[in-house]
Amino acid sequence: MSITLEDDAITAVEATPHATDETSLDLQRRFAEAVPAVVVGRGIDTVNLDGVAGNSHTTAGFNKALEKIKAEASQ
Repeated sequence: MSITLEDDAITAVEATPHATDETSLDLQRRFAEAVPAVVVGRGIDTVNLDGVAGNSHTTAGFNKALEKIKAEASQ
């Protein structure tokens, strides 16, 4: 996942699906297509997803990645 920030606001996000199982890959692709509309323009500290494109496991991974990005950005 790649997130671009400007003044603590998300200006771009790109999620790259990596699943090998077709069902999981489909869910990851739908998430990758839908997530920019949900997070771009929002402050990084306000984003905590609970379901995007019918997908809860991918949003949990997104939230963990976002926490890691926030920690790295604050260093």
